[in-house]
Amino acid sequence: MRTAALRLALSLAAVQALAACGTSHISAYVPKKREYEAPAAAEASTPASPGSLWPGRAPTLLFADARALRENDIVVIKIEEVADAKRRTDTDILRSSNMAASAFASQGGASPMIDFKLQGGMDTAFQGKGATGRTEQFVATVPAVVRKVLPNGNLFVEGHRVVLVNSEEQHFYISGVVRPIDIEQDNSVRSTKVADAEIEFTGRGVLTDNQKQGWLSRYFGWIWPF
Repeated sequence: MRTAALRLALSLAAVQALAACGTSHISAYVPKKREYEAPAAAEASTPASPGSLWPGRAPTLLFADARALRENDIVVIKIEEVADAKRRTDTDILRSSNMAASAFASQGGASPMIDFKLQGGMDTAFQGKGATGRTEQFVATVPAVVRKVLPNGNLFVEGHRVVLVNSEEQHFYISGVVRPIDIEQDNSVRSTKVADAEIEFTGRGVLTDNQKQGWLSRYFGWIWPF
């Protein structure tokens, strides 16, 4: 009786553990935090006039339909990064040289005739070709939070996004400096207008693990000299 009760308790504990594993992340996620220091040239700002209704804001913002203006405001960043680079080299060298010399001597009477000839040649050829190319495309939408308002009015933003689907976890991260005037009517800004941008897209889980070589294969590939 006690053995059956113990088995039942262990079965329930295993079921609860499996259920917990199915609803939690693969491992504890530590969000990246970036400290951004404003350039020295941007430290000087024009003080607001006494009695101003918009203290601390540039006068041009009075006529702009900018959305995110203060710390902890949210702005949506549309990531549209497309890179396509190609390079090709072609070298063809051909060199050819020939040399010929001859000598002829004769003497009257019984002396023998001397005939001397010398010929030489050299051909050199070299051909080299190389090509390289790289194409990347990254499209995503990541909401970001204004972490700091710089003295010149620009915004330092930082955003995270975590997606978990079928034991595969995807992490999006972006940070950079945005001009309020570049924020569109729908409170979004393109990543091509983000200065000092850092964009990361990483994954971890079953699919990511299966795309890696085993540690023994990597070891032999590292020590193999040929």
